[in-house]
Amino acid sequence: QLAAKLEGVEVNLPAQANEEDTLFGSVTNADVAEALAKAGHEVDKHQIELEEHIKQLGRYEVPVRFYGGVTATVKVWVVRA
Repeated sequence: QLAAKLEGVEVNLPAQANEEDTLFGSVTNADVAEALAKAGHEVDKHQIELEEHIKQLGRYEVPVRFYGGVTATVKVWVVRA
């Protein structure tokens, strides 16, 4: 049920970046969890399956895994702060 609510949700994550769109630092699963919480979706950061930390501006499809093998995909836009 939570997975169905989350499927297709989009969140913006502002981040500092240089002229080549490379972030100063990176976006982690905890950052994604915080952005989802601000949008009204409480998700534990351990459920967010980032293959690696995000280091570039852009749009990312991020899987969120729930109990029983259910997965929802959220769209994360990393935008210039």
